[in-house]
Amino acid sequence: MSTSEDVIAAVDALAPLQARPDEDPAWSCTAEPTSWTAVRTVEHIADALVFYAAQVARRADRALPVLRDGRSGPASVQLDNVSSAAHLLAAALRTLGAERAWHPSGSADASGWAGMAVTELLVHGRDAAEALDLDLDPPAGLCTRVLTRVFPWVDQRLGPPWDLLLAVTGRAWVAGVPHDPQWWWQSAPLQEWDGRPRRRDSAPRWT
Repeated sequence: MSTSEDVIAAVDALAPLQARPDEDPAWSCTAEPTSWTAVRTVEHIADALVFYAAQVARRADRALPVLRDGRSGPASVQLDNVSSAAHLLAAALRTLGAERAWHPSGSADASGWAGMAVTELLVHGRDAAEALDLDLDPPAGLCTRVLTRVFPWVDQRLGPPWDLLLAVTGRAWVAGVPHDPQWWWQSAPLQEWDGRPRRRDSAPRWT
């Protein structure tokens, strides 16, 4: 199961992005498959994790107003914001215990929130890395725990865990892995999963 420590490990996996200086024009390249630039993609990671941290800290039973949706600043500042947001979320998760907090994908427990956060970090981190012509190589165990917790329908015998995580989120093709642009998380506890791949049933809040 994903944990608060995994959120920090996922931040550490983004270290290769620091190799590109703020003035590198690649930060303005599109981070496919999103329509954002690489630097805006990094901004989004911080935005999402701050939202997660607020939901968890307040044990929200509904969507709280978004605390931040982009901010001006160079890439190095955005990357530092991602680290701060991840540490805030990890700290909040350590206090959640058996309680839950609302997310559009379900009433998530601590491991569900951690799994979603790691997905945000690694998948959007990969989007930015591709735009910057960099490689990310997150730990296999980290990816395995995310797949087990929030993508339980993925057959992990089909390939390396990083490839499978990219495939289920529409970034790669692996035979046998559903390639659904409306992919979604199993954020509620696994014992509540209905056995079918989850699909998004609400529009993204981020544009």
